[in-house]
Amino acid sequence: MNNIFGLSNIEIEKWKKKSNQIIIPIGSLEQHGPHLPVSTDTIIIEHLAKNIAEKIQSLYIPAITFGISFEHEPLFNISLSHTTFSNLIGDICVSLAKYGIKNIILLNGHHGNMGAMYYIAQHVSHKITSDTRLNFINYWNLMNDFDHAGEIETSLVLAINTKFVKMKLARANTKEIDRSKIAYTSLASNPGFFPKITGNGVWGDPTKASITKGRSLLDHLIKKLEHTIIDFQEYS
Repeated sequence: MNNIFGLSNIEIEKWKKKSNQIIIPIGSLEQHGPHLPVSTDTIIIEHLAKNIAEKIQSLYIPAITFGISFEHEPLFNISLSHTTFSNLIGDICVSLAKYGIKNIILLNGHHGNMGAMYYIAQHVSHKITSDTRLNFINYWNLMNDFDHAGEIETSLVLAINTKFVKMKLARANTKEIDRSKIAYTSLASNPGFFPKITGNGVWGDPTKASITKGRSLLDHLIKKLEHTIIDFQEYS
């Protein structure tokens, strides 16, 4: 078992001696159209954390469910302020560092968290030893394309657990998205803008999703994550 949730202190001590590394999966609670659960980002990122931890023999903690999702207002979201989010993740990192974990990997599953993630290491640098490494990965950066509750995310969730997906309710974005990716990313980060841009809170076409596509994407992501984390270790 790689998830600390079911381990005793003695078992974690053994892991620490064998692999002084831990993964912190970070998701969100926000709308993902009418066909996916609000926990979609958390479901995906915890699945990736579990599988990559087994691959590289690392520990991981249960996913952090709350993120920064103000862009989805007035649709459902539970959002933390930038400060609260930074303090939460920072305090977790400091606790792990004080316990003696030297390599901490923040695995981010939600775009809205990204801005705050860049500064976590700076935020806690005066509270941890200089030999503690904090690295973070936005998992979608390891893919050629991405969406929100569209073909890609829906395929990923289908491959993880089909029970989470209501394909009969799947609909593509109801407003045409013709902006550049850079402009779209910037606009989608502003409070309330996501439903305004997409029309229905979906970016992409989930009706094109499939389990086969999802499995292929998950395999690709796990391989890329493994290589990226190995790269981190080389620079430690």
